[in-house]
This record gives sequence, C-alpha cells and structure tokens, in this order.
Amino acid sequence: MEPQNDQPPLRDITESGVYRLKLSLPKFEKIRFNDDGTLWAKLFFKAADGACLSTIYGTKYPKSLAILVGKLSGKFMEEKDFLPTNASAADFIEYLKPATGKYAEIGVEVTPNGQYHKYKLTFSRGSQKPTPPPSTSQEAPPF
Repeated sequence: MEPQNDQPPLRDITESGVYRLKLSLPKFEKIRFNDDGTLWAKLFFKAADGACLSTIYGTKYPKSLAILVGKLSGKFMEEKDFLPTNASAADFIEYLKPATGKYAEIGVEVTPNGQYHKYKLTFSRGSQKPTPPPSTSQEAPPF
C-alpha cells in the first residue's frame, strides 16, 4: 500500500493579492555567493492550499532581509540585528530559522516575466494588513 499524500499539489502564485504563506528554510547547498562576498538564496514560500512562490533574498540588502525575518518571526529587527554582508552560509540559515515554519499574511505583487513571475512582497505595518498595489490590467473597475 502506498502512503497517501494529504498535501495539495503545488502551483505558482500568478495573481497579486494577500496570501497566508509559510517560509521554508533553504538547504545549505542552495545558498550561493556573489563575487563581492555577499550571499543569497532563493527562498520558498507556500500556502496551505498549495499556492507557492520563490524569491531571492540575500545579504547584499541586509535591511530587506531583516524586514522579512522580523515580520515573519514577530521580532522587531534593529540595525544591530542585521546579518552582515560577509556572513557565512551557516549564519544565513541560523538567521532565517526564527522566520520559518509559521504562517503570516503577506501581500504579493506579481509581475509576469517571460515564462516566470517576479514577486514583490509587502508586510503589514502595525495593525494594518498588507495590501498589494492595484492591478494594472486593462479590465474595467467593478461598480
């Protein structure tokens, strides 16, 4: 007897909106180094219904990485808490650990980019919910 797969199939997020997503910890061997010594990884986010996206975060822009970790972990990140640009892959994984495995509402702005999609993530501020910018499609607005 084969084990039952209770998880829905994965599918890319193709429309902008607010999604309840969970960050997965990247594998050590998937972390890459740039020529300038900074590192990056493609981070994978998944919703309970199988909607998912991957986007790149790294130490070249430590503030955006700190915002991601802070919003998902619920801990305010001050500049002293930023991961240094010359961090190791092990440091990167340790830095991300508090932000993984928890669902959070994240605004996702989707831009088609060839056969792939480009994602911009937004997070709530205080009691505000994340809101992606209005769609630029040519559809008429609902009345």
